[in-house]
Amino acid sequence: GGLANAKFLLKVGGSLGDLYSVKDLVRDSNNNIYVDEEGKVAINEKAGDIFLGSVFPKANMAWRNDFQYGNWGLGFLLTARIGGEVMSATQAILDKYGVSEASAIARDNGGVTVNFGKLDPQYFYEYIGGGDTGMLSNYVYSATNVRLQELTLGYNLPKKWFNDKLNMTVSLIGRNLWMIYNKAPFDPESIAFTGTYFQGLDYFMQPSLRNVGFSVRMQF
Repeated sequence: GGLANAKFLLKVGGSLGDLYSVKDLVRDSNNNIYVDEEGKVAINEKAGDIFLGSVFPKANMAWRNDFQYGNWGLGFLLTARIGGEVMSATQAILDKYGVSEASAIARDNGGVTVNFGKLDPQYFYEYIGGGDTGMLSNYVYSATNVRLQELTLGYNLPKKWFNDKLNMTVSLIGRNLWMIYNKAPFDPESIAFTGTYFQGLDYFMQPSLRNVGFSVRMQF
């Protein structure tokens, strides 16, 4: 499975999450992108299977702590995904049509930096961008991220308010409140597809959301 020229290939010694590209830009003997005298690049249709990385993380971690002061309680949960690679076809398509932040920065800077020079951003992004025909191997990002997954602020109402027959706690709860660290242009924990061979691929997914709610807990 996979998307366009990015494929999930299961090989001996590998895993189900290994992502490969079956195309690459033509490169010189120093592994730099080959650019001709007219400032053009070319696609190597016979590049073979180029390993891009695994979408699986090396570790998932979480740390929770809760504090109580009088009737007030505060709790938070930090989560982290360490390692893994993800790919964004959304970014490739936005680049192709010149509506991404990256293409705007390239225009402001006078071109796209390739090797030791700059290429015309419209030409370059139209050439490598796009979800079906683009060089998706150029749109692979680290999936490592750290976030404030949950924050809870609660208050225990005085028991005497209920003739000492009821304990009631009201809490304000926020989830996915703050992405502390993330290099990918989307939330790496979100997925566009539920199939086995489409994990870690972004194809115009809805952004992940923060949400805030409340809870009421009663003990008789």
